Amino acid sequence: IAQQVAPILNARLQRDRQEKERQRAEEARNRLAAILEATPDFVGFADAADARILYVNRAGRRMCGIGENEDVTKLKLFDVHPEWTNRLFKETILPTATRAGVWVGECAFIDRGGCEIPVSMALLSHKNAKNEVEVFSTISRDITERNRTQEIITRQAQEILEISTPVLQLWEGVLVAPLIGTLDSRRTQQFMERLLQTIVDTGATVALVDITGVPTVDTQTAQHLVETISAVRLLGAQVMLTGVRPAIAQALVHLGVDLGDVTTKSSLAAGLRAAQEQASR
Repeated sequence: IAQQVAPILNARLQRDRQEKERQRAEEARNRLAAILEATPDFVGFADAADARILYVNRAGRRMCGIGENEDVTKLKLFDVHPEWTNRLFKETILPTATRAGVWVGECAFIDRGGCEIPVSMALLSHKNAKNEVEVFSTISRDITERNRTQEIITRQAQEILEISTPVLQLWEGVLVAPLIGTLDSRRTQQFMERLLQTIVDTGATVALVDITGVPTVDTQTAQHLVETISAVRLLGAQVMLTGVRPAIAQALVHLGVDLGDVTTKSSLAAGLRAAQEQASR
């Protein structure tokens, strides 16, 4: 009897184990599906053979304007991207993901209204036992707000730079450009461009560059000043350097900066008087 019953019991135990494994696998799939649907970022899968979309989560459907009950398998990967992103996909993204397994960068989706949604994307390739890519998966985050914030920060930084490096016309032929704070490469470049453009626009012949508000002069700052003076001279104008305090003068001498042919004044007021006298001649 035992010999007859044992195979039956073993078969039943095996079926029970298989059923439990099936249930566990199904529970795991359900948990994964719930996680993907709750994820606020775009999550999707596409067939590598024909770029047919296999799955897009709820956030991805909202992002691209895909209906909740719409069959996404009728769409292809390139249907949800603008033309420039499609070129990027064909030329860079897919080849990189196929070769390296992943591509990370920024591109865009496009909604049904034709609007582009900038995204930060990670695209992964999944290979079979033959080392052939079967599926691409992606997780993408909408960076519209991040870009908008960055634009605001950049614009504010630009406005602050403009405020901190003003170029003013005092009277005909004379400009004044007060500098305040440390001069770095970016700020100096912007200051030089604004000063040169204002000279061209106004026909000024004298530019007072006031460094009263510059705390210290190092090698880099001195080099920036020399470059600015040289550029102004190329336009046929003169630079008068004002606000040269004793400590600044000593620093310039110590650095070996030759300003022998540049008119310098200890204060902006002295420079203004000298410029007025020069203009009245």
